[in-house]
Amino acid sequence: MTDNTSLLHRKIKEQLRQWAKQYNTKDFILSDPIQFPHRYSQIKDIEISAFLTAWISYGNRKIIIAKGDELDQMFNGSPYNFLIERKFQPLKNNKSSFYRFFKYEDLYQICDRLYEYYIQYEFLQDTINNSPGKHPIQKIQSAFAGIKGIPVLSGTSACKRLAMFLRWMIRKDNLVDFGIWDKFSPADLIIPLDTHVHQTALKLGITHRKIADMKTAIEITEYMYSIFPEDPCLADFSLFGYGIATANNMKKQIIHPND
Repeated sequence: MTDNTSLLHRKIKEQLRQWAKQYNTKDFILSDPIQFPHRYSQIKDIEISAFLTAWISYGNRKIIIAKGDELDQMFNGSPYNFLIERKFQPLKNNKSSFYRFFKYEDLYQICDRLYEYYIQYEFLQDTINNSPGKHPIQKIQSAFAGIKGIPVLSGTSACKRLAMFLRWMIRKDNLVDFGIWDKFSPADLIIPLDTHVHQTALKLGITHRKIADMKTAIEITEYMYSIFPEDPCLADFSLFGYGIATANNMKKQIIHPND
């Protein structure tokens, strides 16, 4: 690595630190799907709201939030009671569209699986902790195998929505994320890799992989260890910050590998 390249990477890392500090604040919650679990104070309610909100988090953020609000209204004040009292039962065999490629029947199926786990364990964290898999993402894939929208273990998906859910549950700075799961470490998280994050990482030279798969997500996460060694997913806010800066045409403030 040349001196110029080394200096460039130091500048990029410093900018990522600055953006993390700027965007990892309570204000972030207001326009993000994480606003829905933030409506609750009980751990079970938070877990369920967060998991189902993450499950539907495909596509445009505003549309996700509109559908998340509809989902939250179904809970009628308590996601846990919605499950444990099986208020989702009328959704069984309902083939009407719920959201994108999900049917209401798919919502029934994932709620039914959650119901089974809350009968067995007190918290969803306990279910995931006791499921097969080396990594928390793999454990969720095992626990929810066969549920539409849960990537299969044998695939190459970056599992963005599962990674995002785990970030919400495990990161512990008590600003945006909850940090209510203590059986897993923030150091074990993987960056939630959506198209935006992938493109940002490519522009900054963090990765050169063109496919947004799990290998790419791991590569970006490993780069972030050099900036946030105990909390690599803090960089999720940094990459979001880059996107905001770009959208606002703040290009002169953005460091590019070829500058």
